[in-house]
Amino acid sequence: MTEEKLAAAKTAPAILGATLYGLTLQDWVAIATLVYVALQVGLLMPKYWKLFLDWRRSRSGRAESLRDRGH
Repeated sequence: MTEEKLAAAKTAPAILGATLYGLTLQDWVAIATLVYVALQVGLLMPKYWKLFLDWRRSRSGRAESLRDRGH
């Protein structure tokens, strides 16, 4: 019986430590992943928006030059 109590005592800190503010480790990993993705989107979107606008401007400039040439 003491071996069972000893085993329970050893696992109790791990079980108690796995929850923080009522959330399990799995919940915290999901939250951290969502925050990371949101930060990446927030940091990368301006860069890709600028690239898109530059590409669109270059395409519209090329279309005007083709019209001027009669193509």
